[in-house]
Order: sequence, then structure tokens, then C-alpha cells
Amino acid sequence: MHGLLDISRMRGNTMLQGKMNRTLLYPICGFLIAPPIGALTWVVLNGGIGEIFGIIATLAIIVSWVISAVIGIPTYCLLKAIGCISLRSLTLGGALISVTPWLLLSFPGGTTRSVVGQTIIIENGSYTTAGLLYQAKLLLGFGFCGAVSGIVFWLVVRQLVTRPSI
Repeated sequence: MHGLLDISRMRGNTMLQGKMNRTLLYPICGFLIAPPIGALTWVVLNGGIGEIFGIIATLAIIVSWVISAVIGIPTYCLLKAIGCISLRSLTLGGALISVTPWLLLSFPGGTTRSVVGQTIIIENGSYTTAGLLYQAKLLLGFGFCGAVSGIVFWLVVRQLVTRPSI
């Protein structure tokens, strides 16, 4: 009888360890896979498929992992703590996480004039109408790529939400 209890405990511990491993493994895989896919989406949309193996793609992937580590992981932990892990929350979260650094870095206060191509973006320290449209286009692009990352992340971690607990 004593041996049966030991086997039962071992089986219970193994099942618990399996669940704990999944609980950690899926988000880690999601954080490794999803940000680069969003970054490569941005590279393809802005430079074409031929740019995927270039230095810009490499930098975009590195930046995506840094942003994921600084903003994405705490956001995921918060959403998980309040029980709000869903396709919608992760897609919206991915979009907001992707847009946030650009919003924080794009205030014109440090420059009096900025020109992109032949379009004046900032004049006398303020955005022009063309500059606001340029910023909106960038933010929509970053938001879209972040949403792609959020969807990919959901595809990885959904097993934690939809799989019955053991």
C-alpha cells in the first residue's frame, strides 16, 4: 500500500511539473517567436521581401525583442494576473506595445525642422499637416505589425487558456 501512495505522488508531481513547464514554456516561446514576426512584417511592408536578410531586419528583430522584454513581458504578466488572456487582448496589447516607443520618441520638442524626402514634417518645432499624416501612417504601420505579433503570441500561448487543466 505504501508503494502505491508513492507512485500516486510521483504521478501527481510529474503532472504538476508538466503543467508548470507548459506554463513557462509557451510564453517563453511566444516571446521569442512573435516579436521577430512582427518586425519582419514591418520590414517586408517597408522594404520588400528582399530586405528580410538585411541589416535593417536584424536591427528590427533586436529592437522587437528589447521592446518585448521591457514592455511586453510586464504587460503579459499583468493581463495574466487579471485573467485577461485572449486573442483580443493580446492583439490590442501587441499593437499598443509596438506603438508606445514611437509615441514616446516622436515629440518634436528637440528639433525645429525636420524633412523626410521633400516633405517638411516639423517646422518651427511643430508638426505640419503633412508631418501629422506621416506620423499617423507610421503609427498605423507599427500598430499593425504589433497586432500581428499579438496574434502570433496568442497562437503560441492559447494552449494555456484553452487546454483543460490536468
